[in-house]
Amino acid sequence: MKRFIKHIVAFIPFALIFYCIGICVFGQLMPSYLKPNLKSSRDSGGFTLTRLQEVKTVSDIDILFVGSSHTYHGFDTRIFKEAGLTTFNLGTSAQTPLQTKFLLERYLDNVRPKEIIFQVSPFIFAIKGVASTVDILSNDIVDASSVRLALKVNDINVYNALIYAAFEDITRKKITFKEKPTLGKFTYISGGYVETNTTSYQSNQPIITDFEFNTIQLEAFADMIALVENREIRYHLVYVPITKPLYTSISKHTDFESIMSTYGSYYNFNKTMSLDTIYFYDRHHLNKKGVTVFNDKVIEKLSLSK
Repeated sequence: MKRFIKHIVAFIPFALIFYCIGICVFGQLMPSYLKPNLKSSRDSGGFTLTRLQEVKTVSDIDILFVGSSHTYHGFDTRIFKEAGLTTFNLGTSAQTPLQTKFLLERYLDNVRPKEIIFQVSPFIFAIKGVASTVDILSNDIVDASSVRLALKVNDINVYNALIYAAFEDITRKKITFKEKPTLGKFTYISGGYVETNTTSYQSNQPIITDFEFNTIQLEAFADMIALVENREIRYHLVYVPITKPLYTSISKHTDFESIMSTYGSYYNFNKTMSLDTIYFYDRHHLNKKGVTVFNDKVIEKLSLSK
């Protein structure tokens, strides 16, 4: 029995090496529909690769935006530029506090913003963050902090993305890949904003939204706030408007508001703005028209203009 166990233990390193090689070969040769556990977010409308390439060239700005797709669809850097503010939008798809903390640790000291706007909502505290981690790992350089993030999320899709992303770093495929600036209804605007050409959204479908907050996300949120406070950077927590049916369906608003209020500068624009469906392109994302109205309100409410 001891001999059998010894053979198993000795075989593990070879199995891991074979698995990693298999992931790389599989990722290179197979079409996306045949690799459901090896996901990629490139050319999908989030433009994470382009955004993470551009952020490396940014420094000493007035405002940094971080958060989920509500961020990169919700804050138009051009509008803030008209108000005399230099900004960058570092939102990524389904970004949770775990990934926000990761991105801040990686880029904050280079970007050096005077202020940070954190996009917050109950949703980002309720999910594990698998999709967002895969998105970031597959579009940015892999290092020790990437491995730590993968271990924290602990999901097979994340591990596969980590392996393949490391392979793409070695082969320089990632650094030489260029995303198309326009994909369907979405267009990437320099500075990280993604503009949508859809004008309105109509749906009478009932929505029931109930969930529990993830302890890991709450801890990561507290850590990232501490990170910003230690650098004496002013910050604001902003709940971007979503459609009324979706907002009223959420059962956790009282708990969420209580958590956010402990961190100070919190603004729920769902309470202060009343936007019809013509300002959205889906249930929870503003269209170009909605972004203009919302951003003007943010600049006014947060006294951001110079």
